[in-house]
Amino acid sequence: MEKYILYISLTLSVLSVILFLILNFRLNRTIKKYKYFMQGLGDNDVEKLMTSYLEKLEKLKNDVYNIMDKRINDLEKKIPGCLQHVGMVNYNAFENVGNNMSFSIAALDERKNGFVVTGIYSRENSYVYAKEIKKGEPQRKLSAEELEAINKALDK
Repeated sequence: MEKYILYISLTLSVLSVILFLILNFRLNRTIKKYKYFMQGLGDNDVEKLMTSYLEKLEKLKNDVYNIMDKRINDLEKKIPGCLQHVGMVNYNAFENVGNNMSFSIAALDERKNGFVVTGIYSRENSYVYAKEIKKGEPQRKLSAEELEAINKALDK
């Protein structure tokens, strides 16, 4: 019986020594990393370093916000002049031509400025022309299909 207790104690002692060596090795590795990061820094220096990083981060954040605000403002100024409303109508311009090959497309910006492009298809010829729209008013007389395309563009 004493023999078994001696063997168990010996086994536990060996395991304890192995565990101690493993933990000691890990601790030494952690200490080396800590010394590498803290090389030349005292306790106050670490605090100053962290404070300077936070100040730089805050400055960078403010710079990014300022740049983004400027870009957003620039884009908001340009948006009203961009084509935003598009409407399209397909139709038969002539009774003897099928498949709705003729079309009118209206493209307008926020201020209702833009154009209407119309393509007329017949068996012999095809024609394409455009009409300017200013402040929602055509500069030339519009056909019913062109008016329908403008109404579609403006969701009327």
